[in-house]
Amino acid sequence: MINRRADQEQSDRYPGVPRFALASAELGQVSMHVGDLSYLPGSGVPHHYHTGGAEETQIMLEGELECWVDGNRVVVGPGDTVTAPPGTGHAFHNRSESVGRMITVFPVINPETIHIDDPELNDTTEHPAIIKANSRRTKYATGAEGIDKIELSGDFSGAKSTYTYFLDIPSRKSLPIESYDHEVGLFVVSGKLVGVAGEDVTLETNDCAVVEPGEQFGFANQEEETARLLVVHPKLNPVSG
Repeated sequence: MINRRADQEQSDRYPGVPRFALASAELGQVSMHVGDLSYLPGSGVPHHYHTGGAEETQIMLEGELECWVDGNRVVVGPGDTVTAPPGTGHAFHNRSESVGRMITVFPVINPETIHIDDPELNDTTEHPAIIKANSRRTKYATGAEGIDKIELSGDFSGAKSTYTYFLDIPSRKSLPIESYDHEVGLFVVSGKLVGVAGEDVTLETNDCAVVEPGEQFGFANQEEETARLLVVHPKLNPVSG
């Protein structure tokens, strides 16, 4: 299923924080909720936590935001990722003059949000729940030479049920054909990708595809610039079948 951001209606749950749904129950997903949020200068999301299995993974794409997580305050920027397990208080504020943007991911379709009082904050430059940009870059897989994998969240960040990563796909390179026993979310951060398995599809920047369990998928970069793909698994330690 292809969910193009250009086809989605903007929703503003918080003032100055426009949001686009990329994966949700309303769009037909059964195991994940993915949103594209922008933070206008001076805006923010108040201190809150999520219940049940609704851990939240927040992946920065643009700008800088002041992040509160578990009573700590740290500035995050492009490529940084914040994991907030269920019950862990977190918030974001844009103190800059530029727009901040993130992709937010839940391994459930209807996350519940509980707003809470602001905490006393400890200023820091790092936290175990925050994975800094490019700090976990590796080669992707055998047979996928030249493609880099940049891990964003997983058991190494305190996640219990979500695994996310970027794939940097150079010009004229293809991903191996894969399938999983769960839904997989694919979001094109930059570039353009053409499907090489299943339906003949093209994903452009800001497009999202959700692959159903057992469905094969693979993509090739036929453009001149490197493409970046965000991959979302609502499951830890996934294994391609």
